[in-house]
Amino acid sequence: MQTHRDIPFGDGDYTFRLGMAQIIAIEEKCNARIGAIYAHVMDGRYQKDGVSFGYGLQANFGLREVMEICRQGLIGGGAGFVDGRDIKVTDHLATHLVRTYLEPDSGNPLTKAWDLAEVIMSACVNGYEPAQAEAQKKTVKRTSRKPKAASTEGKSSAMAS
Repeated sequence: MQTHRDIPFGDGDYTFRLGMAQIIAIEEKCNARIGAIYAHVMDGRYQKDGVSFGYGLQANFGLREVMEICRQGLIGGGAGFVDGRDIKVTDHLATHLVRTYLEPDSGNPLTKAWDLAEVIMSACVNGYEPAQAEAQKKTVKRTSRKPKAASTEGKSSAMAS
């Protein structure tokens, strides 16, 4: 089991992880304990067929909470893959990425940050098992296909009449 997630985000793929330093920074910035912040982020979140989604009318997250979770997750992950090369994620780069790809002032809906914060916090609190997540996706894909219509190809003319 792991507590980080590698996620396509913004201009590349980034690792998101909350270590002790990041959790403390989030608690200080939001003036709340991590359990309370987790509860705020998870309010209004549901799972269906292995897919998480949020219902905005039941949301209880704060803007500062979700933005700081995402920023600290980038800092804690410390790495990305952009334009075919590995990059180091610094505090400055994390702030830039959050401002560019998540902040409402840059034309982003709040649900984008809420969805990402939920994934980061869930990995931190509950852990993440990549093989299990892939198996769930495959099960969802298999069960969501429509049955194929019966084919008459290869049947003899006696059977068709």
